[in-house]
Amino acid sequence: MSISEAKQIVLEKFKYICIVGFLCAIIAGGGKYCFTPLVSYDGSFIYTRLIHINDNKKVSNPYIEFNYQGVLNTDGNYVAFLKTAESSYNFSKINSSWQRLNQQDKIKWLRRMISFNNFRNDTYEVIFNLPANSILDLPYLKKNISSLMDVFVSQGNQLIGKIKPDTDIETVSETLLLPREIVNNKKAIAFKYSAYGFIAGIFLSMAAFVGIPFFKRIQE
Repeated sequence: MSISEAKQIVLEKFKYICIVGFLCAIIAGGGKYCFTPLVSYDGSFIYTRLIHINDNKKVSNPYIEFNYQGVLNTDGNYVAFLKTAESSYNFSKINSSWQRLNQQDKIKWLRRMISFNNFRNDTYEVIFNLPANSILDLPYLKKNISSLMDVFVSQGNQLIGKIKPDTDIETVSETLLLPREIVNNKKAIAFKYSAYGFIAGIFLSMAAFVGIPFFKRIQE
């Protein structure tokens, strides 16, 4: 197929090529507009709590130090925490898939979000770290994270108390690190992707209209 023949095909199909371009522009721009959040975030939502466990009957032997962190991280502690917390907090504002998760998956998710640092001498840092792409409702998190972690620590305190009755968890300090909020111009983003879609549609439809007759000739 010569260049002049290809040009002729493009001219004959120009109306259809433009239609395909506009359709691709609508799909690309509309899809991007619908799925682009009004606000996105740069950085994680990080809440930390420094706790100290007062043990009135502690045995001063480093070789038999009690593993408080291990107790806080047990399935039993998470199950009890969820039993209390789910009735007072909307976890769907923290994890959009929450209602579809079974209990095991909920615990797995919590273990990914909650971690610990052990500073020895019965002092620990409890960290709740939610990545930027998982933040759904920042105002809700800011308002409720401290009280939610109160429930987690309190539940841990109850569980440890069943094992070692003369212990008590004391909160030393709390720190909240917030991500940077980015307000997205959804119209500008949609327009940019509409332009990309239009250009892609034009080239793809031209390639199809020119390529199909070309390959048919080869086969003949």
